[in-house]
Amino acid sequence: MTKICKITCLTALLAVASALTAQAQKIMTLKDCIAAARQGNTQVKDAEYDLMMADELRKYMKTKYYPMVSASFSHFEATDYLISVDLFDGTLKEIVDLILDDVSVYKDGGIRALKRGTSAGISLLQPLYTGGRLRNYNKLAKMNVDARTMMKDVVDDNVVQTTELLYYKVVEFHETDKLLEAMERETESIHQDAVNIFDNGLVNKNDVLSVELVQDQLSALRVKAANGCKLLRRALAKYIGMADEDIDVDMNVDFDVEAPETLKMNTAQAVEARTETQLLDIWADKASLETKISKASFLPMVFIGGSANYGKLLGGWKPRAIAFATLQVPISAYWSERHLVKRSKIAEQKALDFRKDKRELITLQVQDAYDNLESTYRQLQIAEKSITRAEENLRINREHYRAGMSNMTSLLDAQRQQQQAQMQHNSAVCEYMQAKTRYLILTGRRKY
Repeated sequence: MTKICKITCLTALLAVASALTAQAQKIMTLKDCIAAARQGNTQVKDAEYDLMMADELRKYMKTKYYPMVSASFSHFEATDYLISVDLFDGTLKEIVDLILDDVSVYKDGGIRALKRGTSAGISLLQPLYTGGRLRNYNKLAKMNVDARTMMKDVVDDNVVQTTELLYYKVVEFHETDKLLEAMERETESIHQDAVNIFDNGLVNKNDVLSVELVQDQLSALRVKAANGCKLLRRALAKYIGMADEDIDVDMNVDFDVEAPETLKMNTAQAVEARTETQLLDIWADKASLETKISKASFLPMVFIGGSANYGKLLGGWKPRAIAFATLQVPISAYWSERHLVKRSKIAEQKALDFRKDKRELITLQVQDAYDNLESTYRQLQIAEKSITRAEENLRINREHYRAGMSNMTSLLDAQRQQQQAQMQHNSAVCEYMQAKTRYLILTGRRKY
C-alpha cells in the first residue's frame, strides 16, 4: 500500500470515528438540563428523602390516636404449688385422709393449686387525655412535613441556578471558540494582505511575523477554550446526574433580555413571597409548639383499657375479661420538668430573634439581586455599543493599512479590541440571564 493510500485510509477512519462520536453525544437544551438536575442531582435526592422521612413520621404520629392493641401467650411450670390453703384442723385431717386417701392434695388438710398454667389473650389501651401531647406532637409532625417541602423547593432553586450557571458557561465557551475561529479567518486575511504588501516591497517582514505571532496566540487560545469547554461539560453532566453520558448544550439559546423595570417587584411583597421567609415562620411556630409540649409534662394523663384471655389456670379452660381505667399524675415533674419548660421558652425567643434577623437579610438579598440585575443589564448595553465601535475601528484600520496610512501594530490592536468587545458581550449576556433567573427566584416567581 502506498503512503498516499495509507493517509487516505487513516483520514477516512478518523472521519468515521468523528461521526460516531458526534452521533453518540447528547445535545441538551437548558430546559432538559434543569429537568434532569431536578431528578438526578444528589442534593435534590437528599431533600426528597428528607421529605419522605418527615411524611412517614407524620403518619406514625397519627397512629398514636388509635388504641394500643397487643396479643400475648404464656405458659408456666412451677416447682411447687403457687397457692396453698389449710382448711382442716388435726382431727378433720385424719378423717379426710381416710375418706380421700387417693387425693394427695388433701392429705395434709389443705388445698394446693397453680403449679402449671396456660393462657392466651388480647389487651387494649386507649389514651383519653394526654394534656395536649398527642395533638401537639401531630401538629409538630405536620409542620415538619411542610418545612421539608419548602426546603426541597429551596434546594430546587439552588440547583436550577447552578445548572444555569454551568449551562451558560458552556455556551460562553462555545461562543468564544466561534469568535476565535472567526478571528483566525480575519487574521488569515490580514496575513495575506501583509504578505502581498511585503512582496511588493512596501513593508518589511516584521509585519508578516507580527501577524503570524497573533495567529499562534489565537490557536493557543482555541486549545484552552476547547479544554475549558470539555471540563465544563463534564461538570454539568455530573451535576445533573448524567456523569456517564457525553452531553453538550444546544447553542440555539433564546436570550430573552428584558429591561429590569419590567421585572421589578415591591421588596416587601417579594420578601413575603420567599420560601425562606415562610420557613422562618414555621421554625418560630415550631419553637412555640415545643414550649406547649414541655408544659404538658405537668398535666395528668387518663387511659382506659381492657383485656380478654382464654386459659387454663384453676380447673378447665375458661374465658376471662377485665376492664380498667388509669390516671397518671406526674408529681415529680413540678420540680424537674420546669427546667425544660424554661429552656423551651428561651429557644422560642431565640427563634423569634433569628426570624427577625434573617428577614432583614432576605430584604437585603432581594435588593442586591435587583441591583445586580440592573448592573448586568447596563453592562450588556455598554458591550453592545462597544462591539459596534470596535468593528468600525477594525474596518477603518484595515483600510488605512491597505492604503499605507497605518501600520500593522495599529491594525492588530484594533483586532484585539474587537475580540475583547465581543467576548465581553458574550459574558455580559450570560451574566444577565443568570441575574434574571436569580432575581425571579428570590422574589418567589419560579419559571421552571
